[in-house]
Amino acid sequence: MLPNWYEIVSYILVGAGIQLIGLTVEKNNKKVGTTIEIILALLAVGFVFYQLPFMDGFIYIAFISSGYFLAISLTTGNEKRMEIEKEMRQIKVEKIPLERDLKRIASDLFITGFVVIGAILFYIFGPEYSLLKYMIVFGLVSTATEVIKRIGTYTTVKVFYDNDERYLYLTSRFESRKIPIEDLEEVKLETTVDLLKLHPLLTMFSSNADFTTSFQKVLRLSVPGETLYITICEPEKWKKTFEEMMNVETKEMELQQVLPFWHRKNIKRLFGKLYFASTVKGVSAYTGLLLILFYFDVAPWIMVAVGLAYWVFNLYISDKVLKVAMDAKETQNPQLIQLSQRIFEKAGVPNVRVYETESSEYNGLATGMNIGKSMVTLTTATLKLPTEAIEGILAHEAIHVKKRDVLWGQLCRLGYLMILIVIVLLLQENITNIEDHKISIFLVVFFLTFFYSVFQSFCSQWMEVRADHLGASLLDGGSNQMSNSLIALSDKQDEAINKSLSYSTVLKDEEEKTKSSIERDSLIWRFIEFQFMPHPPMYWRVQTLKENEEGWGKKIRNRWMVDRVKESVLS
Repeated sequence: MLPNWYEIVSYILVGAGIQLIGLTVEKNNKKVGTTIEIILALLAVGFVFYQLPFMDGFIYIAFISSGYFLAISLTTGNEKRMEIEKEMRQIKVEKIPLERDLKRIASDLFITGFVVIGAILFYIFGPEYSLLKYMIVFGLVSTATEVIKRIGTYTTVKVFYDNDERYLYLTSRFESRKIPIEDLEEVKLETTVDLLKLHPLLTMFSSNADFTTSFQKVLRLSVPGETLYITICEPEKWKKTFEEMMNVETKEMELQQVLPFWHRKNIKRLFGKLYFASTVKGVSAYTGLLLILFYFDVAPWIMVAVGLAYWVFNLYISDKVLKVAMDAKETQNPQLIQLSQRIFEKAGVPNVRVYETESSEYNGLATGMNIGKSMVTLTTATLKLPTEAIEGILAHEAIHVKKRDVLWGQLCRLGYLMILIVIVLLLQENITNIEDHKISIFLVVFFLTFFYSVFQSFCSQWMEVRADHLGASLLDGGSNQMSNSLIALSDKQDEAINKSLSYSTVLKDEEEKTKSSIERDSLIWRFIEFQFMPHPPMYWRVQTLKENEEGWGKKIRNRWMVDRVKESVLS
């Protein structure tokens, strides 16, 4: 039985308290702070297992862990804020005024509430022993973290400008930035806030940082790795100022029109994004459906059948849903169209179309459950890469489409889920006294949970390695061109990430800024990447493409399976 809300919140606060106490002490002595955190964590674990049954104890420890990571998320930006405030006390800066409109934060809260309402209702009125309730609790903790950060940003954000050194400073309780004006890639002015683009539950591939506090004109600043949105007073003046420093031509009347989310022309986009948030980013659509079936006392097997049918339906329309979520538009670039058609025809999927989505991330994505309903989406950052690199990325995604990897990936997850359901049903049917078998049950649950991530990673990496080597066969430059495409993508992504980190975090040493993703990393990171990530490490992908001239086949499959173990255990 799920604990009551009082107990859940109490244990979440215990976890948050452990992190905050350790953080406070670490300001004076890092080793002492870390030691205190470990001691408090051990005491909390000991208390839980002393007070509660063995199996229940792990649930409460999960609540404590959620609270701990919630506190980490809320305190990560504190160090950068203090660094910026200390720096600004020593220089002369101009404070840029901004206005706060309660309607702005209220709209964010309304959208969040609408998206999670189905999950909340299921938690309150759903079956008492449903495992979905545990998922809902942890999902709500994650959502609450983002809500707290958004409210904190709205209420505390301040904007300053240093004209001498040409820096823009943004400070708030949870997120802060120090932006060199020379790093600005683009400055745009929008008529109002585009909620459907900025709300984190309604987006995919988003690298937007939302510092808006009203519905007035929005100044949009693009820098490597992210795009900042602020609502300052006199945005036209500051747009002109920044563009003059960027040495670009100022366009007096350049103003991007943004329609309110309730506008009739935005209705389709609004409903599409809300549906995406309820089915992909959350479970409200599924829990709402199951709650209706539970209310009418439908048989469990019918609930399962309806749930699976709804899952298949969502998979069938996934291309349309994700297109709306990413605000993807079919490319009008004639060079890109010609390039993609050549690649797709070689791959045997000539009807696939290429879409563009506005994002500072370097990425590409194939969507759709079958060839006839598939699309390939590239971010605007990716489209800035050399033509040969874009061609390599398109070839990689074309293989995902040809092999129906989206469909097979979902079927792998479904198969594992069905195995879990069968095991749970067998345990319920054959074990009457859980306490007598608590160690065995714990080991089974632990193994199944751990192995799920490994299984999912195995299936995904198989598809990725295959896409690399089969995709190379579609290129005039073969494996060398594919490896160079991955290198170009990684270098630009590393550059953007390092820049973005320098804006928002305090980097302790130079190594944090210069680490390349195509370099062989430490043993622990290789283990994590090979065993739990959807892609093999980039250094391995590049190296095998350079060394393997035979394309996809038994040789590269065997090497991947051997290296998956070897690179995870040997330094």
